[in-house]
Amino acid sequence: MEHIVNVGMDVDTLKQLDNLRRAHPNVPSRVEVIRRLIWEAHAKITPIDAAE
Repeated sequence: MEHIVNVGMDVDTLKQLDNLRRAHPNVPSRVEVIRRLIWEAHAKITPIDAAE
């Protein structure tokens, strides 16, 4: 199940997202950049961290 979340971003943040897209041409959109960053961060959470 997917949910749509509106996230306000300033111009500098949007430029950073676009730079990430250019650095990784196989990432199709800003949404996918954010999704992958969230999944990468989630994968680094240890079970002890998650319980707190």
